[in-house]
Amino acid sequence: MKRFSSPFLSVLSLLLLLCFVAFIPTKTNKLFISDYENVLGTSMEIKIAANLEQAANEAEDAALAEVDRLNKILSGYDPSSEFSRWMKAEKKSIAVSPELYEVLSLFEQWRVKSKGALDASAETVSQLWRRAAKQNQLPSTVEIENAVEAVHQQHYILNEENHTAQRTSDAPLMLNSFAKTFIMNRAANAALSVKGVDGVVVNIGGDIVVRGEHMEQVLVSNPKADAENDPAIAKIAITNKTVATSGNYRRGETIGGKWYSHIVDPRSGLPASEVISATVIADNPTDAGALATALNVLSPDEGKALVASVPGAEYMTITSEGKQIKSNGWTSMNIAKPKGSDKVFFAAAKEKLWNPDYELAINR
Repeated sequence: MKRFSSPFLSVLSLLLLLCFVAFIPTKTNKLFISDYENVLGTSMEIKIAANLEQAANEAEDAALAEVDRLNKILSGYDPSSEFSRWMKAEKKSIAVSPELYEVLSLFEQWRVKSKGALDASAETVSQLWRRAAKQNQLPSTVEIENAVEAVHQQHYILNEENHTAQRTSDAPLMLNSFAKTFIMNRAANAALSVKGVDGVVVNIGGDIVVRGEHMEQVLVSNPKADAENDPAIAKIAITNKTVATSGNYRRGETIGGKWYSHIVDPRSGLPASEVISATVIADNPTDAGALATALNVLSPDEGKALVASVPGAEYMTITSEGKQIKSNGWTSMNIAKPKGSDKVFFAAAKEKLWNPDYELAINR
């Protein structure tokens, strides 16, 4: 089995616990399931509905190759990645790959669209709070103000005509908010392009991309649950969509005996606190990833307005008090518990059994 050892995303937030309940093909194909570790810094499962094992193997190889290729472009943790090399280069216009250019452009678009809740330079604030935790002392007002001021700079200039990107600040940048779903989308499309493949599900670290003429049923667990096998708070079914989840309810820092979320609001320089988890369903994987992150930072009213600006997107957030906030169309995605859901639904050709009662704690 191919393995990826270079992590792309640090463990920035603990997701809702997600598990697949069933993969429902609309055609009579075999279902092939493979699991991997250390893919973009977390675990990966790929499901392929195909008529022959050879086609499934080719599709799996295509997906893994695309993940590896894009990781070498976008990773902020691999010093040899294109993004890392661009960050260390001189502040001049540099021709970059189409993929890096697109992700940098998307970050700028989402920074504007989210009114600053999403910002590639939020790492500036995150580093401040991590240093404070090591010293067990809250950042000073001046330190927070300086961090926010650094965030509010212009960090790069893109030239669409010649596809160049020029850094204009020294602020640390990370492409964590939705680069993972960007990569997953490309990987799923690569797998689906293989002849004989009708459906693909890519699950990396709890974010799920579904492609093809197939439906995936997903359990969303309660972030306030005491045990990982507690009842799910939602059961959804998706076809040709993406589910992305981000949460701040467990991972964070303790300073002076008080816990602070690792998710920060780059607008205020403070850790996010009102929303503890958000699950988003969207047609576009990048939209899903961006919204899931932004909803943890924005107030419920701000989040509602932002999701409403993205056609076809639906969401459910959980507040720190346990209140569920759902978009109008979220209910239409819900499903009743399938008959026989207490049993194993599928066995892949590689003899991999999937237990629908098993829930995996996913870190993001």
